[in-house]
Amino acid sequence: MADDSVGSAELIDDSVGNSALGAVIPKHIKVTYDFDVDGGGQGAVPIGGGTTLPDNAIITNCYFELESTITSGGSATIALGYETNTDAFIGATAYNNAAFTGTVSTKVNDLPVKLSAVRLPLVTIAAADLTAGKFNLYIEYYEGA
Repeated sequence: MADDSVGSAELIDDSVGNSALGAVIPKHIKVTYDFDVDGGGQGAVPIGGGTTLPDNAIITNCYFELESTITSGGSATIALGYETNTDAFIGATAYNNAAFTGTVSTKVNDLPVKLSAVRLPLVTIAAADLTAGKFNLYIEYYEGA
């Protein structure tokens, strides 16, 4: 490498942020629902190990990636969203619906939306418990003013 170049050793996580790139560059977070970690009981389940969406985030897209088949002993439904808007990405939908059985899809029920505070991404399970499954959400947003 040239003497004046910058390599990965000189960078720390998110060190090149909006001040350097501008607010027009989208950001992403990845959060994972894993039955083995998060359980499958009915209710709103925070996912992502405490990863949050920032205040003033303008959420523009949510990508769903299935890692392992979602199962239930009953007629479970799943909604995807965040605190205060639990179905922002997809409203309550049967766990075995095509929305949750394909490898990759988008979930944009209420999008775009601007947050008014820091929020946790949520999976809301209803009607019956889940018994297995793992998936990722890749949430795309811009840092709004």
